[in-house]
Amino acid sequence: MSDSAPAPGTGPDRPVALVTGAGHGIGAALAAKLAARGHRVVAVDVDGEAAERTARACGGLALEADVADLKQNQAMVEHAVDHFGRLDTVVLNAGVESGQPPDLPLDPARYRRVLAVNVDGVVFGVDAATAELARHGGRILVTASLAGLAPEQANPVYALTKGAVLAYVRAIAPTLARRGVRINALCPGFTDTAILGVTKLLIRKQRFPLLTPDTVADAALTVLADAGGGQVWTVVAGRPPAPFAFPPLPATLLPDGTEARFRPFLSAPKESTP
Repeated sequence: MSDSAPAPGTGPDRPVALVTGAGHGIGAALAAKLAARGHRVVAVDVDGEAAERTARACGGLALEADVADLKQNQAMVEHAVDHFGRLDTVVLNAGVESGQPPDLPLDPARYRRVLAVNVDGVVFGVDAATAELARHGGRILVTASLAGLAPEQANPVYALTKGAVLAYVRAIAPTLARRGVRINALCPGFTDTAILGVTKLLIRKQRFPLLTPDTVADAALTVLADAGGGQVWTVVAGRPPAPFAFPPLPATLLPDGTEARFRPFLSAPKESTP
């Protein structure tokens, strides 16, 4: 964690972090690092046994839950608050590979499942956690992917989900900021986890460098410690994590010949009063 990160408290004041997809890979590595830095950790995974292993390793609390279900997202937040009395950090890390080759007919079941986990799991997680996080100036980190920033020709359905998540994080950030909650996204490159499947063999054959879960978890700590919000950070092998600079939108030519920028996302419309 960077020097700017707040120091964890002690006893009942120690911050609480909830990590989804915590049973394996990046989630397990990040749960361990958060615990080592004084956080009480809630390890959430659809694989209950894996969640238990992570929780035992970091002295935390395990919960089996499917992030594709809104009620289970609400339950995991309630579980954290019931046991620890608060919630400060939520890492929406759970994700699945689509298993949908681009050159074969679409499998509707696979398509719905990857959208449910990778997109609904983020939207539902944000919705479930915001009220509690707002009580403590909390923060949300979403694990996305470089596939959301550049064309992923081998897996366009997976890329679709990650692109959607990045758009959501950037769009919802100002609304959350008004409630004192910061949200950012992290886009790792190829990482040595089970989600790569057989692709890992091809990557290694081409001698393309893979990130380790620990490296990505360290990058996640950097983003969590950052004071900004609505940012998309990248992490690739051999480089430090860094915010991604999106290009500006093209200017709109107004009837009088002047130019204006299309920026409706900077402020949400105010609710009208009767």
